[in-house]
Amino acid sequence: MNPNNRSLITRLRSATARQADHRSQSRKRRSRAASRRAVALRGGGFTLVELLIATGITVAMVLMLGLMLGSLMSSASHATERVDAFRDARAALQVMERDLRNLVRTQWNPDPFASPAPCPTATPSTAQPVTLLAAYFVLKDIYTADPATAGNHNQQLYALAAAKTTASSGDVCAVGYYCRWDDQLHAYSLRRFFRNSAATFAVMQAAGSYAADSALYVPGASDAIMAAYVWNFKVTMYDACGAVINTYPYVCDPLASTPNPRPIPPPAAIEISFNAMSPQAARTVMSVSSSPNDWMDTTTQNYQRLIMPHTYQFRSRINLP
Repeated sequence: MNPNNRSLITRLRSATARQADHRSQSRKRRSRAASRRAVALRGGGFTLVELLIATGITVAMVLMLGLMLGSLMSSASHATERVDAFRDARAALQVMERDLRNLVRTQWNPDPFASPAPCPTATPSTAQPVTLLAAYFVLKDIYTADPATAGNHNQQLYALAAAKTTASSGDVCAVGYYCRWDDQLHAYSLRRFFRNSAATFAVMQAAGSYAADSALYVPGASDAIMAAYVWNFKVTMYDACGAVINTYPYVCDPLASTPNPRPIPPPAAIEISFNAMSPQAARTVMSVSSSPNDWMDTTTQNYQRLIMPHTYQFRSRINLP
């Protein structure tokens, strides 16, 4: 072969190799540049899929935290309602104790209770009233609108008590405690009847020789609510021997028409009890039942299923003067 031809072939092969090598290097450079761009993109942000996953996780965490916070706030709210309701019930008992320990009795001469026998007796007495005869301690259904059955009903308690109504003096006032049924709310509440000293004095003046319970104690719709969702108001009376007095109704000094009656004495002590419920539990009962008998009759299904598990009983024993 001609040496010139061999030289030409060699140069052609060299050029072809250089071109192939140049193309290979170009591809490598482009690949490295693409890799650098991909790395730059990944280093400076997230892909759409990664963003969607992160968003979903964040939303799930926020929802879980929201549910936990809502549950905690609901529990705290219910606990606060329960504490407030039971605080009102305890406060009502304290007010009753204060009123009844200031009981004002009709005065007699000689005082038949100055040296009482260990147990009260029915022996006639020649004692004469010094003050106006009045129904100063009454356990009687004066609020007659209680719709519960006769066998299951709230008792009612009324009395004349020394209560300070002005800045300088304490006078005889008429007070009373009873449970009132709310036809709109479908629940009981504990009410306090109160008549100030001026109004009570006017009633006693107009009464003549005897101020009866029907004149002294006149419950009304405007009577103050001492505690909501309270029912089964009961009063147990004890004589000086500690025996239970089962008489109901019980009115002290009801025999004003007799010249020399032996006055009916007040009990030596009384025990007051009632049931109370938190507003949360009461709302459940009110949404199911509109019958006052369900609150009073422990044999009903609604009482056993909805009321009994959430019932708290408050009780206090008061020694009368």
